[in-house]
Amino acid sequence: MIIHADGGYETGAWLSAETYPNSHFIDDNSALGDKVKALYPYYTLDVVAGVLVDVTARAKTPEEIEFESMLPLKTAEQLRIDQLEEQLALQQTVIDALVLDALGGGGGV
Repeated sequence: MIIHADGGYETGAWLSAETYPNSHFIDDNSALGDKVKALYPYYTLDVVAGVLVDVTARAKTPEEIEFESMLPLKTAEQLRIDQLEEQLALQQTVIDALVLDALGGGGGV
């Protein structure tokens, strides 16, 4: 496991301390590796003499809390699906009115 200076991390059997010389290499099955995975991204790195010795849990910043409370942005496909569902609902309303009218129970379209 590579822990970058910004707190981000990567895992993979192909990674080594030489892969990212300015980052910290730890065993991802270690207690520290488990702690990183459990706390990510809400921790600070505890580095002593250039060696990552621990991570300390931290509170979320106001910006992080605000970001989490935002509604997710919709993709173009999701927006198109919403548009088609609205059109379908309008068409179904018209069809229902026509059927009722044909059966003699509606007041027209």
